[in-house]
Amino acid sequence: MFGLGRVITMPRVVALAASSALALGMTGTATAAAASVTTLSPTYGPVGTVVDITGSGLSTASDVTFNATDAGAPTVIDDTHIQATVPAGATTGPVQVTTADGASPGPTFTVQVPTTGTVAVSRSDVVFPHGAKVTATLTAAGMPVANQPARLQRSVRGTGVWNNAQSAGQTDSSGHVSWSVAPYATSAYRVVFGDTPAYVGTTTGRAWLHVHPALKLQVPSVAPILTATTLRGTIRPKPSEGRVVLQRRQAGGNWQRVGTTAVAGRAHFTFHVSFDTLGKYAFRAFRPGDSTHRSSMSAVSRLQAVQRSLSSGMTGPDVRALQHRLTQLHYDLGGATGTYDYDTVHAVVAFEKIQGLDRDGVVGLKVWQALEHPRMPHLRHPGDASTAGLEVDLAHQVVLYAVNGHIRRILDSSTGGGYYYTGSDGTTQQAITPTGHFSVVYKRDGWVTSKLGTLYRPAYFNNSGYAVHGEGEVPSYPASHGCVRITVPAMDRLNAKLPIGLSIWIY
Repeated sequence: MFGLGRVITMPRVVALAASSALALGMTGTATAAAASVTTLSPTYGPVGTVVDITGSGLSTASDVTFNATDAGAPTVIDDTHIQATVPAGATTGPVQVTTADGASPGPTFTVQVPTTGTVAVSRSDVVFPHGAKVTATLTAAGMPVANQPARLQRSVRGTGVWNNAQSAGQTDSSGHVSWSVAPYATSAYRVVFGDTPAYVGTTTGRAWLHVHPALKLQVPSVAPILTATTLRGTIRPKPSEGRVVLQRRQAGGNWQRVGTTAVAGRAHFTFHVSFDTLGKYAFRAFRPGDSTHRSSMSAVSRLQAVQRSLSSGMTGPDVRALQHRLTQLHYDLGGATGTYDYDTVHAVVAFEKIQGLDRDGVVGLKVWQALEHPRMPHLRHPGDASTAGLEVDLAHQVVLYAVNGHIRRILDSSTGGGYYYTGSDGTTQQAITPTGHFSVVYKRDGWVTSKLGTLYRPAYFNNSGYAVHGEGEVPSYPASHGCVRITVPAMDRLNAKLPIGLSIWIY
């Protein structure tokens, strides 16, 4: 029995020992910490980016791969933290860490693709305030990159400082992004493309936009000799330094420098010139380039140097210049004949009336000056001249003929003199031109004789005998019985423009 008991007892001891050993072995395996990768920082970047890999059981890490591209042994910080560098040739995919326990896959890392950016301007030179378009293009491996954020930057020449210009944009499907710019000074432009998870941002080179100031010179079309004449000009933007040079050329001659003025801190400038002889002159202003702007040249302006005073009977190019100017201002004139004739005298008188000058028909210095900067008459009832119409300005003693609501002809006239006379019915009447709104009711051709005188080609505006008509005598003051007198040649030019029903305002 003892022997049997020993035989029976021994296996139980072995079994218990084996069971204990198994239990210990199983316990040891269950409590060992397996390696794992949980987070990456950053989650995207280009080749060469150092990535922080965190997890557990990483102290025995011996190798890291980025989407199967080997990055080599990592830098081990501690059991939960290692670092690896994105290797050349890596592409977007999972990060895997190899430890003593084997390979542990981790999250995906996005490998950014490098990009190339270029920038260009639609034109390299502009005159202020005009601008140009700045266009940048972003590509990766020769292919356009869309939806990439872009910021336009500008640097004024000489400052060396880059500042953001306008709002940010992003590339379109062709990889383009553009802005319209209008700088006040010569500037360089570049575009900074920001990063996206898929692509690396980049900064373009620079493109220059050169700005020429806007330079204007105002020159009178005519000016009397032996008299100081002022030429005025503007330069924009207002410069902080430099000067403007005035150049003059006589017919057939070369350009000559005749004056210089400083313009630092000033947008306006003047030159004072005079002429010893009659003739034609051309002027232009030149602005040399400076640190922030390129040079500028104004348009060429021409001036006719004329005699000091013109009057009836004179001839010459100064008379022709006068006639051209009066025609330009819409004063009724037979044409630029070069002779100071009857029509020219009345055109000058009409001009003097509007300008508030002596009504002598002589072009002296005040008239020449007024011709350069004239007071312009205005219609009171342009709506009633939407097709055509006539207005009689009693205060200025002129007739205004309008087309489409705009004055096209200004005529010298003489209206009711205000005196008393004996009418055709034997009663005493006052020579007053009626005021109000009328229209042409009927017309007669040729000379028409009435009890009060003769009328040439009258256009009657009421049934009481009042008319716009030609007259041999049209003084510079009110003198008629009540009709609106204009000269006979003027009536010949105007008659066809006075159809029945034409609106006539008298005020």
